[in-house]
Amino acid sequence: MAQEKEPTKVVIEEFDIDNFRQQALGTFEKYKNLIYGGLLALIVVVGGLYFYFNMYSGPREKTAQESIFKAEYYFSIDSFQLALSGRELPGQVDASFMGFLDIIAQYGGTAAGKRATYYAGICLVRLGKFDEALKYLEKSGTADPLLQANTYGLIGDCKAELGDMDAAEKFYIKATTTYPNAAMTPVHLRKLGLFYSDVRENNEKALATFESIRKDYPKAAQEMGIDKDIVRVGGK
Repeated sequence: MAQEKEPTKVVIEEFDIDNFRQQALGTFEKYKNLIYGGLLALIVVVGGLYFYFNMYSGPREKTAQESIFKAEYYFSIDSFQLALSGRELPGQVDASFMGFLDIIAQYGGTAAGKRATYYAGICLVRLGKFDEALKYLEKSGTADPLLQANTYGLIGDCKAELGDMDAAEKFYIKATTTYPNAAMTPVHLRKLGLFYSDVRENNEKALATFESIRKDYPKAAQEMGIDKDIVRVGGK
């Protein structure tokens, strides 16, 4: 019969709780200022974030969204000066609505404020105030690639109206290459083609641009009458 092995002895050192407590207290005393400072900083950061998102940012964003409603309505019916500046509402004493410029001034950091910056740029373009329009369009960056492409096109319009044709061409090209889509890209391409033919007097580039619409966006090309543009610059 095989000899039984003796059980393995597991040696457990006695845990000196008093020694541990003294070491912990000593460490705490040594670094207590740093620890208190870290806790205070954590409280300030967490409390600050809570206050910002729940007591300031949230309500502020909500107010901004409510305030921009009337301006967007007047924008939608092409009342660009009213949308831009706001005014007293007829039949209501001391009642008024905020225009895009007011929204920007009071709620510039909100989503509504950024949208107002974009709208303000368009309003000023439509009102023929191209220098002013550029100030808003150039700082109206948006996460929406469709709106960003349109912004590039509008900046191109302003640059062209102000006589900076090199910059205009650059922004027209950016409008055609940012987020290609069937809804707006053909419009930007046609604008670029007209720029080449009427401003640059470069029918070769104009033809290539118009033909790209016919090839890549045939439905839009038909609706826009691109065949006529192609014939006008020497194509078939």
